[in-house]
Amino acid sequence: MERRTISDEARCALRWVKVSNRDTDLSRFPDFFIIGPQRTGTTWLHAQLRYHPEIFLAEPKELYFFSSLKTRDPKRFVSDDLSFYLDYFRDPLWRRTARTALSQWKYRQPYAPRVRGEATASYAALDADIVAEIATLNPDAKAILMIRNPIDRAWSHAKKDLLRSSKRRVDQVSEAEFRAFFTDPYQQRCARYAEQYDCWSAHLQPGHVFTGFFDDIRLRPEELLLDVMRFLDVTADRRYIDRSVRSAINATEGTNIPAQYRTLLAELFEGESAKVNARFGRSW
Repeated sequence: MERRTISDEARCALRWVKVSNRDTDLSRFPDFFIIGPQRTGTTWLHAQLRYHPEIFLAEPKELYFFSSLKTRDPKRFVSDDLSFYLDYFRDPLWRRTARTALSQWKYRQPYAPRVRGEATASYAALDADIVAEIATLNPDAKAILMIRNPIDRAWSHAKKDLLRSSKRRVDQVSEAEFRAFFTDPYQQRCARYAEQYDCWSAHLQPGHVFTGFFDDIRLRPEELLLDVMRFLDVTADRRYIDRSVRSAINATEGTNIPAQYRTLLAELFEGESAKVNARFGRSW
């Protein structure tokens, strides 16, 4: 992997990402991002791609580096330094040895990553200036945006944050709490798929934003994965598809949406489905 250092021009263009070392090796900067938003299948996609012998995926999933640069959220923010971030993309000897052994066992071929990536669902709602800094650091970066019925996505997110995380049932969460969650500005941004697509497309190269659909994880998961592999320019072969491809990952309890919340969500996201249909040819 050829070493690549940041230019003075690029360094001066950065406002939020700090570069403390001019000799920082940018060759480890991600080639692609799985950007979410939450509850659209990003955990499933990360799990299915992480063992492809030509893909390096940072661990853990959800680094939150770019999504916490402005908020400085104490639960997420650790550092704004580029060197700190790039440490997640090192391939130490122990990891390379383990990946090589696994690849030889599963695929009868060596582990030889051609692309590096990370998956942080909150990146879907990044501000344009943060996306611009990502493009400054890697003008050839790619992004995978997953799309799901906004009502179902919001309800799934609420079940995870309000029910599963606090070990409560639906009837133990007040209507005011549900309404506050659904009307939160971040939740509103998560539903604006066309806006997310436009924001990332405006800064990345043409054709460098892939849209995947949550429904395809159930209906055609193998084909979806092959499409993603082709988008990432790695070998697209069914032998790299794991047997768990049709298994649910990070699922929440299958609780139906109460009528009052479905009505509220339909009002909140009125028009978003039409925008998705107009932009991507999908409707719910």
